[in-house]
Amino acid sequence: MRGLHNQIAVITGGGRGIGRAIAQKFAEYGSIVVIGSRSETEIENTADEIQKNGGQASGYALDVGDRESVIHFTKQVWERHQRIDILVNCAGVNTRLPAESFPEEEWERILNINITGAYRVSQEIGRRMIEQKSGAIVNITSMNSHVVTPNLGAYAAAKGALLQYTRVLAVEWAKYNIRVNAVSPGYIDTAMTTAILQRPEYRRSLLEKTPQQRFGLPEEVAEAVCFLASPAASFITGVALPVDGGFLAGHPQIVPPVNLS
Repeated sequence: MRGLHNQIAVITGGGRGIGRAIAQKFAEYGSIVVIGSRSETEIENTADEIQKNGGQASGYALDVGDRESVIHFTKQVWERHQRIDILVNCAGVNTRLPAESFPEEEWERILNINITGAYRVSQEIGRRMIEQKSGAIVNITSMNSHVVTPNLGAYAAAKGALLQYTRVLAVEWAKYNIRVNAVSPGYIDTAMTTAILQRPEYRRSLLEKTPQQRFGLPEEVAEAVCFLASPAASFITGVALPVDGGFLAGHPQIVPPVNLS
């Protein structure tokens, strides 16, 4: 990917799943990767693997749900590298419950991490990007930023808000030479989704609605993120790129519910 060599790329939630794949892909393209995660073990494992494959990576503890943690993380990255070229907001959580019984404390937790967390990190790192008059931010939204999935009220609300926030930042920060885009993954085969995607009836229903007739890989999401962060996308800002095998193009606005029993 042209132009990613020696770029300082910060990935929140970079210790596992899609975030881990994104960190690895940036390293493959020569970026200097900084991983933010609540788990020191995940940080160490991902950084060690990248380094063993010849890449450059480090990481710091980060809880996007806590402002002081975000401030401290940003300070550590800035003091070490003196610039931040790329930010990928990938940290996120999810809970499936019917709307009528969704606990308020769980609603607040999901919104705090998925949208307010991205706001905190974008604000703290965005201020540094404004100082340096350059930067690229990619937010990991979701298919649920675009369509309705029953029992995902809090997650869909947060990811829908993150899509709109992406557009707001793109408009506000264009004057600082900062581009802000989003990638909306469809059904991606990760450790977190294995249990639900392996339910026979649900799996069959989803594949019938996916034109490419398969689930995606984390590496495929990572390639899209790297493209949007790179100079190859220099005239692209404020968009959401679906990585979903054609699901959104060929599907109505309601996803079949998962049987929670």
